[in-house]
Amino acid sequence: MHQQKTKHRMWPLKPILLMCSLYLLAASAVAAQMPHETLTIMVEDAADPWSKSDGIGYANDVVVAAFKEMEVEVRLKVVPYSRCKYMVLNGEVAACFNMSWLPEFDGKIKLAALPIYAANDDIFEHIEAPLPRPPDGICTLPPGTVLGITNDYEYSPQVMALQKSGVLFENVHSDLLNLKKLAARRFQAALIITTDLEAEAYKARQSGTENSVRFAFNCGVVSATIGFSLAHPDGLRALKTYEEGYQRIGAKGVLKQIHARWFP
Repeated sequence: MHQQKTKHRMWPLKPILLMCSLYLLAASAVAAQMPHETLTIMVEDAADPWSKSDGIGYANDVVVAAFKEMEVEVRLKVVPYSRCKYMVLNGEVAACFNMSWLPEFDGKIKLAALPIYAANDDIFEHIEAPLPRPPDGICTLPPGTVLGITNDYEYSPQVMALQKSGVLFENVHSDLLNLKKLAARRFQAALIITTDLEAEAYKARQSGTENSVRFAFNCGVVSATIGFSLAHPDGLRALKTYEEGYQRIGAKGVLKQIHARWFP
């Protein structure tokens, strides 16, 4: 019996080289689009629409876009603001947002030069128990007034002066809970962060208290941005990277696109 010989099919060399070249080009294109570095930073969980509990928000988009522009992939860890602030102060994380300047940050935290947004420190009152109206541009409350504030938030010098004048600060977890406690008459007043991009009653509607509480008067304005730990080994390098990326996305119109998406 004769053994049947198996014929091996020979592929032409040129198509193989072409396929390999196309594969390498595709892989290079994908690699070029991917950030070359990853960085984990913290963000607060209760500052809608800037930073929400599900990890999205206007400020979140700005920070992620600025780092992406510099080929850095940011992993956001969503935590209560008090933890965010504590860990960046102690150098356990490179950065935290949304932060505003306090003298106690000197030598420990450096804030980005440009703000992500401006925050109004607004006093809210119960509709059935209105507060005395101070003169325009003045922030005062009667001594002994219990004022609800959000735990570990940074506030304007005008707000901090209230405590020295005898106003009693009581900490709560978030602005929304603050309004709920004001509606329940747990406080005489609540200090709420608002912005010029939202109605003064926005958070009251969110908390379901719009029929019980209302804006009374403003108590100063602060800038909110991202803070970088001077004790963390990546802190200053991350600050430089972020600020350059922020400038670039501003020049390219990305900031305007993010703004339009959140505030049409």
